[in-house]
Amino acid sequence: MFGSRLATRLLLVSTAAAAFAAVIPAAASASPAQPAACPSCGHNIILNPGAEAGKGTDDDTRVKVPDWKQTHGFTAAQYAWSGGDLSASTKGPKHRGKNYFYGGPDSAKSTGTQVDAIAAGGVGSGKVHFTLSGWLGGYSSQGDYATVTVTFLTSKGQPLAAAVIGPVTEAQRKGNSELLFRTISGKVPARTRGVRLVIKMVREEGSDDDGLADNLSLTFKS
Repeated sequence: MFGSRLATRLLLVSTAAAAFAAVIPAAASASPAQPAACPSCGHNIILNPGAEAGKGTDDDTRVKVPDWKQTHGFTAAQYAWSGGDLSASTKGPKHRGKNYFYGGPDSAKSTGTQVDAIAAGGVGSGKVHFTLSGWLGGYSSQGDYATVTVTFLTSKGQPLAAAVIGPVTEAQRKGNSELLFRTISGKVPARTRGVRLVIKMVREEGSDDDGLADNLSLTFKS
């Protein structure tokens, strides 16, 4: 009789332990999901952001600018070019490298476009912020100018929202050939999976498009 009661108790304890163990996976699955990592955060995602890849022009001809789809005269020029719009000593970024973006010869309007995919995780959560910045300007007393636009895209390439820096006007430059710093920040739209960046140069006077830009940056912060 005693042995029978002991066996019954052991069976009940064993059954209760099995039931408790079965509950653990369910409890774990109900725990809050961990926030997604943001591999695209904390660094400049723009490729060739200062026109340093490739050789800038030093004779007012159009050259290839790696990582940018070019239209019309859009090109890169050397600060060392004696006949160029800018030099190593004109007002602009402290660490300017050897080249800058230039609207180009015999052009009324030109563009450089880059489309970058964003690593999945974090950026499209609707909780990430962006900062777009760059140095923009023009030549002497002419009104030519540059703008930079970032458009946030879905996984299918559909636009969600956009932000723009520039233009820097001739009045803001006080008639000088120079670059001035411009920046804008905001929240990255939910569902963002890519960005399209467009540098647009517009000619107002003269024969060349003297819209100018350098040291562009687009960063994300979670």
